[in-house]
Parts: sequence; structure tokens; C-alpha cells
Amino acid sequence: MQFPNEIQAALLFDRRVDNLEAMVRDFLRIEEARSGARFNVPEANPGVFYRLFGGDQMMISFEYLDHPANPDLFQQVLGSMITGFMCPDIRERLMKSRSHILITASHGVLGSSPEIAQLMAQLGRPMEGASLPQFTRRLDVCALISRIVCDHVPAQAVHWTQSNQLFPRETFEQVAAMEAPSPLHIHPYLFGNAKGKDQPRVGIRTFGARHFIGREVLVEPSILPWTANFETILAFLRVATIKNGYIVSDGDTFGPEDRSQLYRVLHREAEEGDVPLCELVPLIHRDHGFVAEGYVPPERLIDQRMPPLEVMPEDDEAKMELVNEWREKRARAEGIGGRFEVRAWDQGDGSPPPARPSGPVFGRRKA
Repeated sequence: MQFPNEIQAALLFDRRVDNLEAMVRDFLRIEEARSGARFNVPEANPGVFYRLFGGDQMMISFEYLDHPANPDLFQQVLGSMITGFMCPDIRERLMKSRSHILITASHGVLGSSPEIAQLMAQLGRPMEGASLPQFTRRLDVCALISRIVCDHVPAQAVHWTQSNQLFPRETFEQVAAMEAPSPLHIHPYLFGNAKGKDQPRVGIRTFGARHFIGREVLVEPSILPWTANFETILAFLRVATIKNGYIVSDGDTFGPEDRSQLYRVLHREAEEGDVPLCELVPLIHRDHGFVAEGYVPPERLIDQRMPPLEVMPEDDEAKMELVNEWREKRARAEGIGGRFEVRAWDQGDGSPPPARPSGPVFGRRKA
């Protein structure tokens, strides 16, 4: 399922927690003031469990468990390098865990089990909550509640299950305040040569991007800092998810208006047992002095409306298809306040340079 219906956060504490009801009251008050949404409480076991329903058919639960979380649930995330970078003492924090609170947000009253999904398919009805706005709403509400809980009792760590990440409380509160998709929602699994005598080359394979665009994102090991490439991944996802947004087409490039960065986008079909990928190939990153061999400088910009004949196909039908393709892509880029450019790519063999799309579409936008 592209848009997981059940969003859950587990907050781990080094002490007993006795004020779950106060956390519920604070959420009800804050959420009504913030969005106007109201919830009723159809189920309550004071101090232990509360179920809320309302606010655009949302189902929310608060559950307090007076024992440590199952350590087996954290084995995969503990194997991710990013976990150690964000919280070097995460294993000690988990060992100190004495209780935890589970926050769950979903849409509808039927749940999202495979049996329910099959039933809805047989009835020809979409699953409840199966849209990007509803998905981001669930993420937003779960993050808000988790921050409220941390305001009452500082958590040792927060396990955000949608992206399978473990955060120390301080980092969680920062990323949870950001608009989705953010580092909270996209887990950058790092791979490559991060240490040793050779120049470090680190790649990124995301987990969580599929929930927004139906694909994960890949950057092969690069001499660029992984943080720079991760920022580009987040920018790529924002382009795809903002109003009128879209996934940059296969083979096209994108970058900020100031042309300080440029990445080519390659669409990879799903391999067996995997999901489709969008690979981002860095072409230029001026802040880090990086220029790839395949980079086409702005000086090779061509007029899309009156392109030179030597860069166009000879067949009239193919020529018209290319012009129409450029027109559609230009409209999409302008729809999010960006631009669409076409540059001539020098093949270096004396043959006429073909036209290559290049659309700077993130960063500063037109008013």
C-alpha cells in the first residue's frame, strides 16, 4: 500500500508515566484550536488506553505499557548507520527503557488489514485514507501527539515506524515540527566506503519515499557529502508532493534557480521483490566544487520555441512529439513556480548535439 493507513510512534521512557489522560486532553484542546477538528472518546481505560474518533474520520489511540518495549523490534533500525550518527548512545537509552507509550493514527473504522483491502477491492471501493493529503494528515497528527507527550514526560527515544527510525527526543522534536516529507519520514540507509584510506564515497537508498511517490530514491556512492545528497532527495520529494507537483521525468534534470546544483533523474523499474526506484545522479554541486563529466553548462541553453534544426529529429512526426513533450514539461514546471530549460549536449565526437531537458524546479520560486 502506497499510503500506509496506520501511522504509529513508540515513545520510550526511563520511568513510570502516570499522566496519559492529561496528554489526551491537551491534544484535544490543541488540535481543535489548530484545525477545528473535534474528537469523541468512544473507549477509555483511565491511565492505560484511550481511543478517539472524529476529525475527518480519524481513529487515534493512546496506549500506555508499563514495561520496556520488545528489543527485537529495533534490530533492523539499529543496523542503520544513520541511527548511530543521530544518537551514538541509542543502545544505552534502549536499555534504560522502563515503559512506553504507543500513539496510532489511522483513517476510517474498518482498519487496513489485507482482508479488508481484499473486501474493498471486491466492492470496487478505495481503501479509506488512501490519498496523499489524508496520509500527510495522519503523519502530522501522530507527530503532534508525540510532541505533546514529550512535553509532559521527556522520552529517552522515539521509534517512528513509518520510516523505521529511532530518534533521541531532542532530534525528534526538531524533525517532527517540519512539513512532510522531512527527515522524519525518509530514512536514508547509507552504504559504500565511508571509512578507510580511499576518499569516502557514500550512497543513499531511502526507506519511506515510496509512501509519497510510489518509489524509493537512490544515489549511488559519491564523493559528495551524503548530507548534501540527502538534502537533494528531500527537495526532489517536495517537488513531487507540493500542490501541482510531479515526479521529474526519466532522463530529465532538476536543480535550484541559481544553477548551483543539478541532478539527473533516472527511473528504474522494480526488481524482483523490490519497488521501483528514482536514481538521482549528481552533475554539479558548486558548494562542494563538484562537476561531473556529463554536465551540460548553461551556455548550451537553446530556445525551445525555435530550436536549431541540427538538434531536432529529422522526422516531422518525431519533431512534433518532442516539441509537445517540451510544452507539457514546461507547463508542469511553471505550475510549481519553476522553469523548464533545454540544453544541447555535446557528444564530443563531432556529431550534432541532441537536445537534453533540464528543468530547475526547486529552491527559490517565482511569486
